[in-house]
Amino acid sequence: MRKIYITLAILVCVAGLAAQTQDSLLRRQLELERDFNPTLLDADKINSLPALREPAVQKANTNYSSWAGRITPPLEIALPRPGSIMTEIPYRTEKGYLSLQAGNYANMDGAFGYRLLEKEQHTLAFTFTHQSSNGDVKYVQESTPANGKAYFMDNLGGLAYRYAGDANRITLNLSYLHSLFTYYGNRFGNDAFFNEENQRLGVLHASLGLESNESDLLNYRGSLDLKNFSTGLAYPASSDPLKGNEIRIMAGFDKPFRNASTKAGIDGSLVTAFYRGEWDKYTLINAAPYLYFGGLNRSARLGADILFQTGDKTRVRVVPNVALQLGITERSSLYANIHGGFEHNTFLDMMSESRYILPAANVKPSFSILDIDAGVKIGEMSGFRFDLFGGYRKTDDAHFLIHHGQGVIGDDTADSFIEALKPVYGDLTHTHIGGMLQTSVWAPLDLSLRVKKNFYSVQDLWVYDSEVPDPKAYNKPGVEIDLQGTLEIREKLRLFMNYYFAGDRWSYYEGSDIEMDVINDLNLGATYQISNAFSLSMKANNLMFQKYDLWYGHPAQGFNMTGGVTFRF
Repeated sequence: MRKIYITLAILVCVAGLAAQTQDSLLRRQLELERDFNPTLLDADKINSLPALREPAVQKANTNYSSWAGRITPPLEIALPRPGSIMTEIPYRTEKGYLSLQAGNYANMDGAFGYRLLEKEQHTLAFTFTHQSSNGDVKYVQESTPANGKAYFMDNLGGLAYRYAGDANRITLNLSYLHSLFTYYGNRFGNDAFFNEENQRLGVLHASLGLESNESDLLNYRGSLDLKNFSTGLAYPASSDPLKGNEIRIMAGFDKPFRNASTKAGIDGSLVTAFYRGEWDKYTLINAAPYLYFGGLNRSARLGADILFQTGDKTRVRVVPNVALQLGITERSSLYANIHGGFEHNTFLDMMSESRYILPAANVKPSFSILDIDAGVKIGEMSGFRFDLFGGYRKTDDAHFLIHHGQGVIGDDTADSFIEALKPVYGDLTHTHIGGMLQTSVWAPLDLSLRVKKNFYSVQDLWVYDSEVPDPKAYNKPGVEIDLQGTLEIREKLRLFMNYYFAGDRWSYYEGSDIEMDVINDLNLGATYQISNAFSLSMKANNLMFQKYDLWYGHPAQGFNMTGGVTFRF
């Protein structure tokens, strides 16, 4: 029997356009077997047994600490046990899946997917996801009223096509996001400006990708990414809802010389945003030549980015683009990445960071002259992996989101109290050190612990034309601890947990620095596979009943539970 394996991976990542990045991933895989009936002459040509390809298994995302993020666990929630990873391929042959989760705070999360076409070279799949919440959350600060309704609903549907040819690979994606939400920030006894009025964001997204298969001649890759968006945002300073387009183009070439692991190449990109409204046009052009040297246990990319940017002003910058890795033993290595450049901070970028930002004016692009990340990975001890890391970054015009409160908006000369977020700017120096430990000594249990300490220095920060005398890195944690684990009780029953701690958080409100409550968030969950078609899942979030703000005046949900079913067909 000759086996041909084809793997289809569908990545659905709902940006959610929220201020969190812990969204779960829905992955679908396929195993396809075809009969091979060799003739006698063909049998003479077979001189070796077929090799079983080892699957590339990724660690499941089990971080559910953010209440506004995805509330459905991944369909394949945990890794297979080490004893079966070389003999058991965790792929499913069903073409479709349907998942629905629900809980208190009117939390709902649903997903549907179906593979419309699956051939050796062509695959086409449809996916649809739904996320919503419509519950009252209590403010951390004492105020009247004491709570607010945090409503949002995101619906995302898309088609994904992939062609795998002999010379290149082509990907096509088309999706549409329809998002509704309300500004629910603390009003501190003032009249509500938005008054729980529904806001709307629609994003039509189309992308095309082309990449050549690796060769000794010339390798190429490119992508075209188009986004058209419209809003129904109720805010002053603009009589018409904001609309616009974002275009991102990338092209790259590399030519091997001497050997296949030594290359000279260049990458180029264009990012531009056009707006119909108060926001200004933004453009960034980047050319990045480089040399790449690879070896058995070492690699080096030596290059630079040449940047031309227009928006709030015109600037030309050159920053390093270097990536180094040196293997010191078979399982341990040193690494360093030295980079820099612009953060675009386009409208869609900012809505992805927080949907509760007030889009009354452009958010300035920030520029990092230097961004260093380095560390050592150690895997010599059986069942353990250590990663010790540190970094340094210096950024001009870094933005920090704070509660808008009372102040002037746009060209309006009258003060208004706004229950939303606004950006303020300062020059930021950020140094961090930390470590990560992963262990799977006992086969059914997989644990990872990550600890990070941040050091910030902020200068030249202004709020309403007044310089802050002792500014801090507002809403950026000084200490972070993240503990994740999965435990396989039985073959069909798995438990998972996540604990997240964030301390030393600060914000700014009404002329004063405000120390925010720590995030002390424990979440537990379980999945049970009834049959090949049905599985159940449930989880409990914020088990320590903690009250904390995601941003000052914008609280997270309290204790909440969700549960549901997944059906594969």
